[in-house]
Amino acid sequence: MFKIEDLSKESVYNVMRDLLYSLNYGWFMLEDLMRANHPELLKGDDYLKVNENVGSYEAKRLSKVLDISGDRIDKLIQLVKYSHWAVFENIEIKKLTETSFRMRTIGCSTQGASHKWGLEHFDCRLTGLRLRQGFFKAADKNAEVERIFSPPEARREGTPDNVSCEWLISLKEHHPE
Repeated sequence: MFKIEDLSKESVYNVMRDLLYSLNYGWFMLEDLMRANHPELLKGDDYLKVNENVGSYEAKRLSKVLDISGDRIDKLIQLVKYSHWAVFENIEIKKLTETSFRMRTIGCSTQGASHKWGLEHFDCRLTGLRLRQGFFKAADKNAEVERIFSPPEARREGTPDNVSCEWLISLKEHHPE
């Protein structure tokens, strides 16, 4: 293991960020390999389950490391602010009620990369949903995720053009048994 204590705070940040970028790049390369050789795998429930498990794993690990206080919806908001979405994307979080918030990705890097590759969009409707479901349900079993829109779906009227996708995160009513 590298000696973290020998590095400045800025160096630790840069190393961790670049490691995340490298892992993300590997994920995309794996998807490209699957798309080229076994495209049916990307359309199956097994692949969606992998995304859900990745989200769940991330939330569980972050929850162990971070000491976040506040009510349940505020905890979810704080958790997402330390997630891979906050590392890789410009995200906008807006608390709507005591039990819900909106999560938007502004200028999504995946959509930008798809344009560079000559694609109109990257369809992340199902994978994006399952990743978020895994993440938020691992953090709070009563969390629900609703996709408002994601590519290739049209934005809702009045949504700024730079918003790539939008999600509603809410907590369903908890009834102790």
